[in-house]
Amino acid sequence: MYPIADAVLRMPTPFIALALLALWGGVAFVVHRFVVPRLCGPDGRRLGRFEAEVTSQIALAFGLLISFNAIWVWERSDRVREAVMQEASALEFVLDEADFAADSRQEMRRELYTLVAAYARHLSDTEWPELTWSRASIERPAPLLALRRFAAGCSDEIRGAVRRADSARETRVREGQLTMPRSRWFIVFALGILTLVSIGSLHGDAPRGRVLALTLVTLAISFCFVVLFVAGRPFVGDYALQPDALRAIAQRASQP
Repeated sequence: MYPIADAVLRMPTPFIALALLALWGGVAFVVHRFVVPRLCGPDGRRLGRFEAEVTSQIALAFGLLISFNAIWVWERSDRVREAVMQEASALEFVLDEADFAADSRQEMRRELYTLVAAYARHLSDTEWPELTWSRASIERPAPLLALRRFAAGCSDEIRGAVRRADSARETRVREGQLTMPRSRWFIVFALGILTLVSIGSLHGDAPRGRVLALTLVTLAISFCFVVLFVAGRPFVGDYALQPDALRAIAQRASQP
Protein backbone atom coordinates (compact mmCIF):
# COMPACT_ATOMS: atom_id res chain seq x y z
CA MET A 1 0.00 0.00 0.00
CA TYR A 2 1.44 3.40 0.87
CA PRO A 3 3.60 4.54 3.85
CA ILE A 4 0.81 6.55 5.52
CA ALA A 5 -1.68 3.72 5.04
CA ASP A 6 0.85 1.22 6.42
CA ALA A 7 1.25 3.38 9.53
CA VAL A 8 -2.53 3.51 9.96
CA LEU A 9 -2.89 -0.24 9.50
CA ARG A 10 -0.41 -0.83 12.33
CA MET A 11 -2.91 0.71 14.73
CA PRO A 12 -5.30 -1.55 16.67
CA THR A 13 -8.43 -2.41 14.73
CA PRO A 14 -10.76 -0.35 16.98
CA PHE A 15 -8.68 2.77 16.27
CA ILE A 16 -8.83 2.07 12.53
CA ALA A 17 -12.61 1.73 12.79
CA LEU A 18 -12.89 5.00 14.73
CA ALA A 19 -10.62 6.81 12.26
CA LEU A 20 -12.69 5.66 9.28
CA LEU A 21 -15.91 6.48 11.09
CA ALA A 22 -14.59 9.97 11.82
CA LEU A 23 -13.56 10.41 8.18
CA TRP A 24 -16.89 9.39 6.73
CA GLY A 25 -18.76 11.13 9.53
CA GLY A 26 -17.02 14.35 8.51
CA VAL A 27 -18.01 13.78 4.88
CA ALA A 28 -21.62 13.15 5.94
CA PHE A 29 -21.64 16.34 8.05
CA VAL A 30 -20.42 18.41 5.10
CA VAL A 31 -23.07 16.83 2.89
CA HIS A 32 -25.82 17.50 5.44
CA ARG A 33 -24.74 20.99 6.46
CA PHE A 34 -23.51 22.48 3.20
CA VAL A 35 -23.95 20.34 0.08
CA VAL A 36 -27.63 19.42 0.36
CA PRO A 37 -28.81 22.93 1.31
CA ARG A 38 -26.82 24.28 -1.62
CA LEU A 39 -28.34 21.79 -4.05
CA CYS A 40 -31.87 21.63 -2.72
CA GLY A 41 -32.31 25.12 -1.33
CA PRO A 42 -33.29 26.19 2.20
CA ASP A 43 -36.63 24.43 2.00
CA GLY A 44 -35.26 21.36 0.19
CA ARG A 45 -37.54 21.84 -2.84
CA ARG A 46 -35.25 23.49 -5.39
CA LEU A 47 -34.61 20.22 -7.26
CA GLY A 48 -38.23 19.20 -7.19
CA ARG A 49 -38.87 15.50 -6.66
CA PHE A 50 -35.70 13.43 -6.31
CA GLU A 51 -36.40 9.85 -7.33
CA ALA A 52 -35.30 7.10 -4.96
CA GLU A 53 -34.27 5.00 -7.96
CA VAL A 54 -31.32 7.33 -8.54
CA THR A 55 -30.06 6.72 -5.02
CA SER A 56 -30.64 2.98 -5.41
CA GLN A 57 -28.55 2.83 -8.59
CA ILE A 58 -25.65 4.75 -7.04
CA ALA A 59 -25.78 2.62 -3.89
CA LEU A 60 -25.86 -0.53 -6.03
CA ALA A 61 -22.78 0.59 -7.97
CA PHE A 62 -20.99 1.35 -4.70
CA GLY A 63 -21.95 -2.01 -3.23
CA LEU A 64 -20.82 -3.93 -6.31
CA LEU A 65 -17.46 -2.20 -6.41
CA ILE A 66 -16.91 -2.78 -2.69
CA SER A 67 -17.76 -6.44 -3.21
CA PHE A 68 -15.34 -6.80 -6.14
CA ASN A 69 -12.55 -5.22 -4.12
CA ALA A 70 -13.34 -7.30 -1.03
CA ILE A 71 -13.24 -10.51 -3.09
CA TRP A 72 -9.84 -9.52 -4.50
CA VAL A 73 -8.52 -8.77 -1.00
CA TRP A 74 -9.83 -12.00 0.52
CA GLU A 75 -8.65 -14.22 -2.32
CA ARG A 76 -5.19 -12.64 -2.20
CA SER A 77 -5.08 -13.16 1.58
CA ASP A 78 -6.04 -16.82 1.14
CA ARG A 79 -3.27 -17.34 -1.41
CA VAL A 80 -0.69 -15.75 0.88
CA ARG A 81 -1.86 -17.77 3.89
CA GLU A 82 -1.71 -20.98 1.86
CA ALA A 83 1.80 -20.10 0.64
CA VAL A 84 2.96 -19.54 4.24
CA MET A 85 1.68 -22.96 5.24
CA GLN A 86 3.17 -24.66 2.16
CA GLU A 87 6.54 -23.05 2.79
CA ALA A 88 6.67 -24.24 6.39
CA SER A 89 5.42 -27.69 5.40
CA ALA A 90 8.12 -28.06 2.74
CA LEU A 91 10.90 -27.11 5.16
CA GLU A 92 9.47 -29.48 7.76
CA PHE A 93 9.52 -32.22 5.14
CA VAL A 94 13.21 -31.55 4.45
CA LEU A 95 13.99 -32.10 8.13
CA ASP A 96 11.87 -35.24 8.23
CA GLU A 97 13.70 -36.67 5.22
CA ALA A 98 17.04 -35.78 6.76
CA ASP A 99 16.08 -37.74 9.89
CA PHE A 100 15.74 -40.88 7.78
CA ALA A 101 19.27 -40.59 6.41
CA ALA A 102 21.46 -43.63 6.90
CA ASP A 103 24.21 -43.55 9.48
CA SER A 104 26.72 -43.10 6.69
CA ARG A 105 25.01 -39.87 5.71
CA GLN A 106 24.79 -38.21 9.10
CA GLU A 107 27.03 -35.42 7.82
CA MET A 108 24.36 -34.64 5.23
CA ARG A 109 21.74 -34.56 7.96
CA ARG A 110 23.72 -32.13 10.08
CA GLU A 111 24.36 -29.87 7.08
CA LEU A 112 20.69 -29.86 6.09
CA TYR A 113 19.67 -29.04 9.64
CA THR A 114 22.17 -26.17 9.74
CA LEU A 115 21.04 -24.74 6.39
CA VAL A 116 17.32 -25.04 7.16
CA ALA A 117 17.85 -23.40 10.56
CA ALA A 118 19.74 -20.50 8.97
CA TYR A 119 17.10 -20.05 6.28
CA ALA A 120 14.14 -20.23 8.68
CA ARG A 121 15.80 -17.70 11.01
CA HIS A 122 16.41 -15.39 8.06
CA LEU A 123 12.76 -15.57 7.08
CA SER A 124 11.40 -14.92 10.56
CA ASP A 125 13.96 -12.35 11.72
CA THR A 126 14.84 -10.47 8.54
CA GLU A 127 12.36 -11.02 5.73
CA TRP A 128 9.16 -10.99 7.77
CA PRO A 129 9.72 -7.47 9.18
CA GLU A 130 10.47 -6.27 5.64
CA LEU A 131 7.11 -7.62 4.49
CA THR A 132 5.30 -5.34 6.94
CA TRP A 133 6.70 -2.34 5.04
CA SER A 134 6.48 -3.92 1.54
CA ARG A 135 10.28 -3.87 1.26
CA ALA A 136 10.94 -7.59 0.86
CA SER A 137 12.82 -8.51 -2.32
CA ILE A 138 11.65 -11.27 -4.62
CA GLU A 139 15.31 -12.21 -5.16
CA ARG A 140 16.40 -15.39 -3.41
CA PRO A 141 18.32 -14.62 -0.20
CA ALA A 142 21.75 -16.10 0.45
CA PRO A 143 20.50 -18.76 2.94
CA LEU A 144 18.02 -20.06 0.37
CA LEU A 145 20.67 -20.18 -2.34
CA ALA A 146 22.94 -22.17 -0.02
CA LEU A 147 20.11 -24.58 0.77
CA ARG A 148 19.30 -25.04 -2.92
CA ARG A 149 22.93 -25.73 -3.79
CA PHE A 150 23.28 -28.35 -1.09
CA ALA A 151 19.90 -29.94 -1.88
CA ALA A 152 21.03 -30.45 -5.47
CA GLY A 153 23.18 -33.33 -4.23
CA CYS A 154 20.45 -34.89 -2.06
CA SER A 155 17.53 -37.17 -2.85
CA ASP A 156 14.73 -36.27 -5.25
CA GLU A 157 12.34 -35.85 -2.35
CA ILE A 158 14.53 -33.26 -0.64
CA ARG A 159 15.18 -31.40 -3.90
CA GLY A 160 11.44 -31.31 -4.58
CA ALA A 161 10.67 -30.03 -1.08
CA VAL A 162 13.24 -27.24 -1.39
CA ARG A 163 11.76 -26.23 -4.75
CA ARG A 164 8.28 -26.15 -3.19
CA ALA A 165 9.55 -23.97 -0.37
CA ASP A 166 11.18 -21.65 -2.90
CA SER A 167 8.00 -21.41 -4.97
CA ALA A 168 5.85 -20.79 -1.88
CA ARG A 169 8.20 -18.03 -0.75
CA GLU A 170 7.94 -16.33 -4.12
CA THR A 171 4.14 -16.42 -3.91
CA ARG A 172 4.21 -15.12 -0.33
CA VAL A 173 6.49 -12.20 -1.16
CA ARG A 174 4.88 -11.28 -4.47
CA GLU A 175 1.24 -11.65 -3.46
CA GLY A 176 1.75 -10.37 0.08
CA GLN A 177 3.00 -7.01 -1.15
CA LEU A 178 0.35 -6.43 -3.80
CA THR A 179 -1.94 -3.45 -3.30
CA MET A 180 -5.07 -2.27 -5.01
CA PRO A 181 -4.41 0.40 -7.66
CA ARG A 182 -5.00 3.98 -6.60
CA SER A 183 -7.69 4.29 -9.27
CA ARG A 184 -9.76 1.65 -7.47
CA TRP A 185 -9.47 3.45 -4.15
CA PHE A 186 -10.38 6.76 -5.81
CA ILE A 187 -13.47 5.30 -7.47
CA VAL A 188 -14.62 3.64 -4.24
CA PHE A 189 -14.23 6.89 -2.31
CA ALA A 190 -15.97 8.86 -5.06
CA LEU A 191 -18.92 6.46 -5.14
CA GLY A 192 -19.13 6.59 -1.35
CA ILE A 193 -19.39 10.38 -1.48
CA LEU A 194 -21.95 10.24 -4.28
CA THR A 195 -24.00 7.79 -2.23
CA LEU A 196 -24.08 10.18 0.71
CA VAL A 197 -24.98 13.13 -1.53
CA SER A 198 -27.82 11.20 -3.17
CA ILE A 199 -29.13 10.02 0.22
CA GLY A 200 -29.03 13.57 1.51
CA SER A 201 -30.76 14.96 -1.58
CA LEU A 202 -33.46 12.31 -1.32
CA HIS A 203 -34.30 13.74 2.12
CA GLY A 204 -33.63 17.34 1.18
CA ASP A 205 -36.91 18.62 2.63
CA ALA A 206 -36.70 16.60 5.86
CA PRO A 207 -33.59 17.56 7.89
CA ARG A 208 -34.25 15.12 10.71
CA GLY A 209 -34.86 12.24 8.34
CA ARG A 210 -31.74 13.27 6.43
CA VAL A 211 -29.63 13.08 9.58
CA LEU A 212 -30.88 9.58 10.37
CA ALA A 213 -30.43 8.35 6.78
CA LEU A 214 -26.91 9.80 6.51
CA THR A 215 -25.97 8.33 9.88
CA LEU A 216 -27.05 4.83 8.89
CA VAL A 217 -25.37 4.97 5.48
CA THR A 218 -22.21 6.45 7.01
CA LEU A 219 -22.00 3.53 9.42
CA ALA A 220 -22.46 1.05 6.56
CA ILE A 221 -19.78 2.70 4.41
CA SER A 222 -17.37 2.90 7.34
CA PHE A 223 -17.80 -0.79 8.13
CA CYS A 224 -17.09 -1.67 4.48
CA PHE A 225 -13.85 0.29 4.56
CA VAL A 226 -12.85 -1.26 7.88
CA VAL A 227 -13.08 -4.69 6.24
CA LEU A 228 -10.98 -3.56 3.27
CA PHE A 229 -8.36 -1.90 5.45
CA VAL A 230 -8.00 -4.67 8.02
CA ALA A 231 -7.71 -7.39 5.38
CA GLY A 232 -5.78 -5.23 2.93
CA ARG A 233 -2.31 -6.24 4.10
CA PRO A 234 -1.66 -9.86 5.18
CA PHE A 235 1.47 -8.93 7.15
CA VAL A 236 0.27 -5.74 8.89
CA GLY A 237 -2.17 -5.13 11.71
CA ASP A 238 -3.90 -7.11 14.44
CA TYR A 239 -4.59 -10.04 12.11
CA ALA A 240 -1.19 -10.14 10.40
CA LEU A 241 0.31 -13.51 9.55
CA GLN A 242 3.10 -14.46 11.94
CA PRO A 243 6.15 -16.68 11.27
CA ASP A 244 5.39 -18.97 14.21
CA ALA A 245 5.81 -22.14 12.12
CA LEU A 246 9.15 -20.92 10.79
CA ARG A 247 10.37 -20.14 14.29
CA ALA A 248 9.42 -23.65 15.36
CA ILE A 249 11.31 -25.08 12.39
CA ALA A 250 14.37 -22.97 13.21
CA GLN A 251 14.25 -24.17 16.80
CA ARG A 252 13.91 -27.81 15.74
CA ALA A 253 16.71 -27.51 13.18
CA SER A 254 18.98 -25.94 15.80
CA GLN A 255 18.76 -29.07 17.93
CA PRO A 256 21.72 -31.48 17.65
